[in-house]
Amino acid sequence: MKKNMFLIFGIIIMIIGVVVSYFGNFALADDIGLAGVMFGAGLVASQLWGKKDKAKPAWISVVSIVCISVGSFLLGFFRFDQNSMETIITTIFGLAAIIGGLVVGFLQTRKKE
Repeated sequence: MKKNMFLIFGIIIMIIGVVVSYFGNFALADDIGLAGVMFGAGLVASQLWGKKDKAKPAWISVVSIVCISVGSFLLGFFRFDQNSMETIITTIFGLAAIIGGLVVGFLQTRKKE
């Protein structure tokens, strides 16, 4: 039932957007393009949510999905280069892995003492 309510809510919001877009003189092709891209983003976010670690708190998954989505949207809105965005994400992920590995290694050596 909850899933159906979100589905109906999504359809209503999209219809409102299309009607307002008509009065804003946006082209139908632009509306369809935006809807397709955002639908794809929703699918990716949904798949990411499905892959989350059940042992971790849900708020971690929510914060990461929202921050990545909103940040990427803003970067695209202000014409940031996609290759630069991917480089930044890869670098930050790598740094987080290195720092996490150092912290875990440090904590394990402290336990042995």
